[in-house]
Amino acid sequence: MDDNHDAYRRFHRRRHRALLDVLAAHVPAKVARFLDIGSGGDVAGARDAIRERFADELHTVDLGVDVAAGAAKGWIASTCDIDAEPLPYPAAHFDVVLFASVIEHLYNPRPALAEIARVLRPGGVLVLEAPNAVALGRRLDALAGRNPFHSFNRYNAVQGKARMAECSVFYTVEEIAEALDPWFSVLESRFTMHSPPVNPLKGWIREAAFRLVPRLGDCLIVAARRTDTRVDTDAVPG
Repeated sequence: MDDNHDAYRRFHRRRHRALLDVLAAHVPAKVARFLDIGSGGDVAGARDAIRERFADELHTVDLGVDVAAGAAKGWIASTCDIDAEPLPYPAAHFDVVLFASVIEHLYNPRPALAEIARVLRPGGVLVLEAPNAVALGRRLDALAGRNPFHSFNRYNAVQGKARMAECSVFYTVEEIAEALDPWFSVLESRFTMHSPPVNPLKGWIREAAFRLVPRLGDCLIVAARRTDTRVDTDAVPG
């Protein structure tokens, strides 16, 4: 298990560092309430840094054993299937929402984005992170005749819309901005990389391509500010 955790940390360290950098750029001081959607039990430890640097109260929502894992770390953890349920919070409750590595698992993200807008106060900050649809790896898959979107097709067409356990739906930063537009204004977008165990030549090629064309990065991060002050009171939990 420790080996798996160490491998996960190494693979995601640049992505998590980039997330913390984006948060630092747009959340200059600790906020009262911070919501992390899909905290995943946090085997990489990024949420401990978030609680220390950005949040007086760190709330998390997830499914299954990850809820208990978050509660064991001292987070305010709740169970919620963001793909099918409203968030269990009143309107305008949070100052910051982190929505990382979740949207790529949703068939229809619009209800989830509407819920995030509902629970985020006007002027609050959303940081969304996801795989990049036009990353170098997916371009190379397509050139080699492999479908970069085969996971989605399997879950959707073969398994009848089964829960997407793997990353399956990919977006560009422009598509994310368009999806956020009803409720948010984009503050910043940037790209980052994973750190997979690859041979030195492949690692050099990946890094050189990313430095020359950041848009080829593995992941995208979008920071946005909640601008629409309308509140859907019908969606507020009783």
